[in-house]
Amino acid sequence: MESRLSGRDIGFDAPAGEDDEHAPPAPIAWLEQVDADPAALFERENHEEKQLDALGEGLEGLDDRSRAILQRRFLAEEKATLQDLAAEYGVSAERVRQIEANALKKLRNALLA
Repeated sequence: MESRLSGRDIGFDAPAGEDDEHAPPAPIAWLEQVDADPAALFERENHEEKQLDALGEGLEGLDDRSRAILQRRFLAEEKATLQDLAAEYGVSAERVRQIEANALKKLRNALLA
């Protein structure tokens, strides 16, 4: 324990010292690089692309009002509230919530198909 406490500190990502050949490598050298495997990187990108395509197809399968509600509630930069959408469409906030729930169910089924 005494030898560990009296030893020098090593930075997590400290570069390997060129002047000291016997210095242990920095701890970051033991970690696996996430993007080191080209097959895994391709698989991840391909999966994301397929998911985005499926999402686009699922949104196209919805009626205009349902698509607009989902886009404004989840995909817009400034999210709309149920009350905002209810006032815009002239229905209750509960009806907007029901339309949203049905659209999400249809979208989920399209993504799983």
